[in-house]
Amino acid sequence: MSAKRTKKPITDRKGKQGKGRHSRTMSAGRITAACAVAALATTTVVWVQSDEQAAQATQPGTAKVPSLALVDGKLSYTPDASKNRIPDFSSAGYKGGGVPLPNAAVVARVDARSSGDDTPRIQAALDSTAKLKPSAAGVRGAVLLGPGKFRVTASLKLASGVVLRGSGTDLAKGGTVLVAQGTPGSLITIGGDGAYTRTGKRATIVDAYVPVGATKVTLEDASSFKAGERIVVQRPTTQAWIDAIGMNEIPGGESWKPNSGILAVRTVAAVSGRTLTLDAPITTAIETKYGGGTAWHYTLDGQVTHAGVENLAADADKFTEHADYGRPEGGKNKDAGAFASRLVTIGAARDVWVKDVKLNRFGSGFYVNDNASRVTIERAADLNMAVPDGLAPPPAFMVGGQQVLVRDTTVTGDRVHAWTTQAFAAGPNVFTRSTATSPSGHGQIDAGPHMRWASGTLYDQLTINSTDSAVIAANAWDGGTGHGWQGANNMFWNTKAATYAILAPPTANNWAYGITGKRVEGKHDDDLPSTPALGTVVSPGKPVTPASLYEQQLSERR
Repeated sequence: MSAKRTKKPITDRKGKQGKGRHSRTMSAGRITAACAVAALATTTVVWVQSDEQAAQATQPGTAKVPSLALVDGKLSYTPDASKNRIPDFSSAGYKGGGVPLPNAAVVARVDARSSGDDTPRIQAALDSTAKLKPSAAGVRGAVLLGPGKFRVTASLKLASGVVLRGSGTDLAKGGTVLVAQGTPGSLITIGGDGAYTRTGKRATIVDAYVPVGATKVTLEDASSFKAGERIVVQRPTTQAWIDAIGMNEIPGGESWKPNSGILAVRTVAAVSGRTLTLDAPITTAIETKYGGGTAWHYTLDGQVTHAGVENLAADADKFTEHADYGRPEGGKNKDAGAFASRLVTIGAARDVWVKDVKLNRFGSGFYVNDNASRVTIERAADLNMAVPDGLAPPPAFMVGGQQVLVRDTTVTGDRVHAWTTQAFAAGPNVFTRSTATSPSGHGQIDAGPHMRWASGTLYDQLTINSTDSAVIAANAWDGGTGHGWQGANNMFWNTKAATYAILAPPTANNWAYGITGKRVEGKHDDDLPSTPALGTVVSPGKPVTPASLYEQQLSERR
């Protein structure tokens, strides 16, 4: 790393010294982004690269950083010298993307009553549906909630093939509202809390370097793998890599220790000799010098498939009255606070969905855990998010899993993480065509990876309306729980916010094409031992074509 920098105190907007431990508000920017026509001319479009990025476009040991251009209506990918390329994000979503969600037939109905706890009646209908024989598509049927209000005091649990469907999101027009009561938590749970458990032997990846965006890995022995199987491609977090990216220097450093790292669940598309072709790309390079990687078969206890939540509203105003609602996520009774106030938690699950839902006064909203894959959340509104004063920003949409698609969503609230990811999320994940708005006009709202190297997420056509809005991919250093480098190999495509900080971690990159806003430093840049490199910023202040990278990649895959 480069020489130690002179530290200076970070000040808040009122000039007071301090350093947030969880918030991602950024310090005032010192970087001015100028534009120069050059870098990416094609036959149909010119994307302008910032002068600052052009100066840093060549990193040690590589050619220019991976880039994209639109040539005759199709995307053209330019890799670097190590063959890293911008990932294909099109496999995000139900059944690997581009597959319509099923329309489950109604097999049971529950009608509203004027009083009483409705949880047991709804759960009984869900459990009865779970006993039916699934269709060829894996769907058993839908439980329809009639018009009116349903009081829910415990999490409703969906089994494989079961759909919970309301009668609409507008109560005045005959819709369905789940009224949250009791201790704050998830009103609905899809999938258990099982972890990926290896079965059989590990197969060592023998490639010295598997680049970002690659869909092939070569194994020492591939004889036990077959096309169509689901496997884990593991890239462990080793001390050598932690040292290389500077995370060993975080004060305390307890959150950055060797661990299982990135567990990428992939389907084997083909086997040729010792080489596996995968259905989705690798989003962080696998390097022998940093511990390499392995491939293995797995089991996942409690996994739920082909289940969904549809066409309903939910109100969590009663949750805000709980005595522990304002406690921080890491404090006593953390499971009774605003962070636990959600409509849906998706755990060990695959090929599940949430669509056409509207939330009011939740502290959080949607949480997709790291044991979930191929999930679609669409046309979901998390409105009037209730965040107590002094509490760190909770997430509206949090993704820890992989191949997750979140699109056509709306967020309103002050001091929230609108769309974000958890530690070591394996990607590819997509947030697209969505808007977040601060009711006050100046509340803190942001988007971007949250903590510890979430890789391969596309933030596509996102707009944040607030004077204190930000799009961030930076080094959070010892903020929060020692979040460090928040994410790597993430793409921000035609996003809009008041400010943005797109930085490149060692061994990786982050990109922003067509981003609108003022470029500023990361909040913790002045704490870092060395100046962080800029990420790749192309066409700042001017949207690029196509409007949506996700939709373009999906159309080219078909």
